[in-house]
Amino acid sequence: MQGKVAIVTGAGHPQGIGAAIARRLSDDGVTVVTTDIQGGDEHVDVTDREQINACVKKVIDQHGKIDILVNNAGVGVGSSQFLEQTVADFELTFGVNVRGMMQFSQAVIPHMQEAQDGVIVNVASLCGLRNIPPTPPCYTASKFAAIGMTKAIAQEFGPDNIRCNAVCPGSVDTQMRAVSMDLIAQQEGISMAEAEDAENATISLGRPADPAEIAAVVAFLCSPAASYLTGAAIPVDGGMNFGL
Repeated sequence: MQGKVAIVTGAGHPQGIGAAIARRLSDDGVTVVTTDIQGGDEHVDVTDREQINACVKKVIDQHGKIDILVNNAGVGVGSSQFLEQTVADFELTFGVNVRGMMQFSQAVIPHMQEAQDGVIVNVASLCGLRNIPPTPPCYTASKFAAIGMTKAIAQEFGPDNIRCNAVCPGSVDTQMRAVSMDLIAQQEGISMAEAEDAENATISLGRPADPAEIAAVVAFLCSPAASYLTGAAIPVDGGMNFGL
């Protein structure tokens, strides 16, 4: 992958999946531009089309091309109870997790079409394949939508040699997992350690993923080794076995 140029969104937190993806792609020889609302190489709010366009233009001006887009930016907010979901929860969740992914993809695809080559990887979630309580319903719905859009992009732009796949992480040892475990502990009246043990018991491998393990799958999807793989939604969950 030497000489490739990538944008990775939502990569500002050093312990997050996005940062791990950026590090792995860089190790593989890719020139990586990271974005986030805080941190990253570029300050970009993925709900703002003008900021996205400015970022893409800057990358093209500096590097001449964009070979890879990893749509990692995401949020998970709101109650785990459906009747307690608010319009604000819905709009923020879909604004970042779906519209942001759509807008960034729309901004880079014309450049990929011109090159007749490109890869888009969308970081969805295991919650985009099945409902896993106590995940907020708006988050689950947004990740199902992200996978649907992944498949639509893959089918429409395959003739331009643009591949688009999604990865669907289960439990990952990030700051977002810590927030989730704290929420579960409060709801169930148990300790954080007990909440973590309960989740680990549902995972065949008995532990959450390290962000680097998710990054390894993303790097594979970006590489020539995955040249005949598009429209896939790949669970990276250690054998997590609950949910509907």
